[in-house]
Amino acid sequence: MSLALHVRDLEVHAPNGRVLVRARQLDVAPGETVGLRGPSGAGKSSLLYALAGLQARMSGAVVWGDTDLTPLNDHTRARFRRQYMGMIFQDFLLFEELGALNNASLAAAFGAPAERHQIRHTARTLLQRLGLTDLGRTVESFSGGERQRVAVARALSNNPKVILADEPTASLDRAAADTLIADLTRMARDEGRTLVVVSHDDSLLSQLDRVLQVVDGELKQETRHV
Repeated sequence: MSLALHVRDLEVHAPNGRVLVRARQLDVAPGETVGLRGPSGAGKSSLLYALAGLQARMSGAVVWGDTDLTPLNDHTRARFRRQYMGMIFQDFLLFEELGALNNASLAAAFGAPAERHQIRHTARTLLQRLGLTDLGRTVESFSGGERQRVAVARALSNNPKVILADEPTASLDRAAADTLIADLTRMARDEGRTLVVVSHDDSLLSQLDRVLQVVDGELKQETRHV
């Protein structure tokens, strides 16, 4: 099942009630690749996390397929993410005591027994494609670029229908970044996966179908190609 995205009148609020980011309307078709760019602190990551249902205080509608994440409780949102989404976080969020493969194949712990072997195989393939070969070494000794590779492999290991990425190429060298860009855009277009990326990387943004601006906490409705 491919998932389209429809956002209506979305607002994300700080604990004091201040609006962190607002998106009045956003529609993304399955297989479409969309970038979010703008100044630091403009609200890009806040918006991306809202699209994943990771914001505690949000109103409006964030509809993936037939599922609106906004009214759901945390448990139901988490189950939806595990089933349909792969997320690449800017700060990695890895388990320091685990090796690269065990981090990248973490989804196997939550998958059905029949899926676990395929998840580990996919994770191993992705890690090797991204240039990591020492898959058992704990990630506490990894560089930032190596950690990013592990985080990317983890996000893609379960073949998600939706890929949400926050600065996925920020810690990668140019060659690894270009490999990742090619993989992400191919998976979206050839396999009907929806891709939304926060990035300052013009090489990445230039490969996407369209780019949206987030300025002063507001998603601008006009789109532009890089």
